[in-house]
Amino acid sequence: MEALCGRSSETPVRVLIAEDDYLVSQMIHGLLEGLGYVVIGEAINGQEAVQLVLETRPDVVLMDWSMPDMDGITATQRIFELCPTPVVMLSAYSTRDLIERAGSVGAGAYLVKSPNRLELERAITIARARFDDMMELRRLNADLEARNAELDAFAGIVAHDLDTPLSLLIGYAGTIELFGAELSDAELRAYLERIVANAKRMENIVDELLLLVQLRKSDVTMGPLQMELIVAHALERLQDGIHQTGAEVVLPQRWPAVLGYASWVEEVWVNYLSNGLKYGGEPPRLEIGSDDLGDKVRYWLRDNGAGLTVEEQAQLFQPFARLDSLRVKGHGLGLSIVRFIIEKLGGAVGVESVKGEGSKFYFTLPAAE
Repeated sequence: MEALCGRSSETPVRVLIAEDDYLVSQMIHGLLEGLGYVVIGEAINGQEAVQLVLETRPDVVLMDWSMPDMDGITATQRIFELCPTPVVMLSAYSTRDLIERAGSVGAGAYLVKSPNRLELERAITIARARFDDMMELRRLNADLEARNAELDAFAGIVAHDLDTPLSLLIGYAGTIELFGAELSDAELRAYLERIVANAKRMENIVDELLLLVQLRKSDVTMGPLQMELIVAHALERLQDGIHQTGAEVVLPQRWPAVLGYASWVEEVWVNYLSNGLKYGGEPPRLEIGSDDLGDKVRYWLRDNGAGLTVEEQAQLFQPFARLDSLRVKGHGLGLSIVRFIIEKLGGAVGVESVKGEGSKFYFTLPAAE
């Protein structure tokens, strides 16, 4: 006999029978055992069937349509709400309306009593196959809904982030256009510096968007990382900010080996370090370190900034969340990308902070053997 989906001689399909007619239940029980299935329970009403599904987690349920206390339609609906399981609906007669109602609540096959061996096995095979298709469709729908919600939030954040520097840029340029002849050299230079600064802010946002698009489309092969070299590259990219703020960067004596993808992990460090430069003390002091966690390594960056409340910490790494209500700038999109990168590489991100005592941003990656 050809094996059913997910079924082998070592793992026979486990079946729950829900049938209030004892003779019919025993007849079906015998057919199932003859076909190599394992009957793990028998219910005599819908309520008992739902409870047994929750307790025994069968591979398929043979559900009688008409039972006391709770009928098969209601019981099937409850099963799909609480513990989705393939269901074959049993009935003494067949009509188009009954078949449609059974399918509408999740039943994958409809069987008229009393079935023969071939009909029984075929119905179970169909129900399990349709169930797999139904679960995959549910997963795809859930993914689509999540992506749509994420896209809505993302679009709002990007519009907000671009709107502020763009408005300032237009305002400064407009001032020069209207009153340029009346401005002193120092005033003109100040306006031009602000235009350049806001243009760079917009350029940085666009770079983050392009990075996010690349991350979503790319699958990479992970390998051992030279973390000391990756951090050196990140610091080189931030030399202007380090010089302007007078920041002190303290590097560790040892760099535990981890697995990852170098260019992505460099972006993580750039984000953590740039945030440290913005929100650290005056001047910033940024310390890098690590902790061995067995099969993982946790790398971290500690700053000497004002620190974050518990509520602020909870919002930081939410997908595309921001601290808008607190007017804290720069954390939202960047840290969302950090989380996306690290989770795609099999790690996790987080922050430890006490208000007034600085913050410690960290990420974990698999340890290299």
